[in-house]
Amino acid sequence: MRLTAVVFVFLFVMGFIDSNDTLSVVAQEIARPTDVIKTQQPVIVKLFGAGVGNLDSYGTGILVSPEGHVLTVWNHLISTGFLTAVTFDGRRFPVDVVGTSKDHDAALLKLKTEPGEVFPFVDLKKSIDPEVGTSIYAFSNMFRVAAGNEPVSVVHGVLAAKVPLEATQGRWVFPMTTPVWLIDAITNNSGATGGLVTDLQGVPIGLIGREIRHASSRTWVNYAVPLTTLSPVVESLRSGKSVPSEAKQASADVVMLSDQQLTSRFGLTMLPSVVERTPAFVDDVVRGSVAQKAGLQRSDLIVLVNDTVITSVTDFQQQLAAFRPGQRVSLTINRDQELKLMELRIP
Repeated sequence: MRLTAVVFVFLFVMGFIDSNDTLSVVAQEIARPTDVIKTQQPVIVKLFGAGVGNLDSYGTGILVSPEGHVLTVWNHLISTGFLTAVTFDGRRFPVDVVGTSKDHDAALLKLKTEPGEVFPFVDLKKSIDPEVGTSIYAFSNMFRVAAGNEPVSVVHGVLAAKVPLEATQGRWVFPMTTPVWLIDAITNNSGATGGLVTDLQGVPIGLIGREIRHASSRTWVNYAVPLTTLSPVVESLRSGKSVPSEAKQASADVVMLSDQQLTSRFGLTMLPSVVERTPAFVDDVVRGSVAQKAGLQRSDLIVLVNDTVITSVTDFQQQLAAFRPGQRVSLTINRDQELKLMELRIP
């Protein structure tokens, strides 16, 4: 049956069959994907920002409000800034970051628009948790196929399982403890992060995640975070409320450098961590220290350690603690709205 449908699509596109032909059963089955894909394309946003090292400079997001709120994954594109969103009709918008949830690996953006602008959007209240085995479509700007008003790519697959995910990206560990959808299809490609998963009727299901490997098998994982999980997160971020947290390990299990160790070993003083997610701004650099030799200056914002996104001063202290003396670490910093790459030797 699948082969028959493919042949019919080919003949129809090439003009050998017109819409009046009476292949009723096949026509009914293949008409619906066309309608669903056409309906979902306008809610997908292409994101373009600053790529660093082997990290992509592009990604995907989904419109989740008529005012232009965009849901995506919280990755290096969000942290490094310089972010532009391109809508389905090719218009380009600068964006503001409304809020992020590290525990859910999610970020909520807002297009900077003219007053009264209205956008097509995904109604997260209508998202569902279907049965395992459900066929799906995955919409994303993988491999940067679209840069303007071109349609994004669509992959057909199946929901294979819904399980907690233990996965990593370099030293970064996937933070969610609640189950995610594992997908039987190659959906998590370069640039696909933040794309939309729907069922064959176009009902929203999930947000395509990162390119990450399973913690044990080291195989690439194709997964999506359920939108039923992210819906209350989006509501909290929009309203300015605190986001419900995932269960965490005891803080005693987390190794990190103290403020004193940063200063004595690296010659580095960071902005005081007075709130949970104080940005990793450099407050002072000791003359002649390894930090100064690396090129760090006061007011630099550290955004990456190797390929790991730095979300706070505490995060930076934890990342540095994982390296051995003598190792060399790549730092990406934001200085005066310009990204700079430098190397730091661990003393």
